[in-house]
Amino acid sequence: MDTLTDNRYKIILTVGILLAFFYYPIIGHFVFLGRGYTVGTLLYSRLFIWFEVVVLFVYAKWVEKGRYLLWAEKPYGFWFYPASLVALYLLTIGAGIVSNIPKLFGLHDNQALMRQMIGIVNSSTAMMVFAAITAGFTEEFIFRGYLLPRLELIFKNKTAAVIVSAAMFAVIHYRYFNITEIIFAFCIGVIFAIHYQWYRNIKILIVTHAFIDFVSFLVHRIAAHYHIYR
Repeated sequence: MDTLTDNRYKIILTVGILLAFFYYPIIGHFVFLGRGYTVGTLLYSRLFIWFEVVVLFVYAKWVEKGRYLLWAEKPYGFWFYPASLVALYLLTIGAGIVSNIPKLFGLHDNQALMRQMIGIVNSSTAMMVFAAITAGFTEEFIFRGYLLPRLELIFKNKTAAVIVSAAMFAVIHYRYFNITEIIFAFCIGVIFAIHYQWYRNIKILIVTHAFIDFVSFLVHRIAAHYHIYR
């Protein structure tokens, strides 16, 4: 690939990266601005994120002239999946502990917005399942499947790609205005990105992400039922 072609490809990749990152924070912000959290807006916002994956698939095929998943999926035996699920979940617990460190220094987030959103998700089991699957599939396909390999091509550095993709993943969680959630998302972004770099298997990340979110929704539902928090 000559220099001109190489530069053109880098520009195309950069535009795709910016599209993937700014799609929801900017376009989604204006689409749902001032609407608040309701069952309807939550449902439409999830469908909006599914559409982002479609947009990126089209961009990869028709503009990049390549595959959406630049890294070919590696097949593994049965035990790889439960072992990865357990390991990733344990690391997620560790990420949760790290994200709460600021509280030791007196920082206490306003949980109202997040609890409002989770309360709507927990209004039905179907909504819980739909929200968990949506987060698992779309966020993994966007941040690990699409962004991570392209960032690695741009930076030519695996560590930089992990950090930047994790930072992007953290930033999209700004809408909760919760520093704990942002730190948690960054840690998860690092953990999942490294796993994808090592094992090149997006399926286990999707399943684990969906499982983590569903368990979180379930825990909040139980907490609300027994009035553990108000």
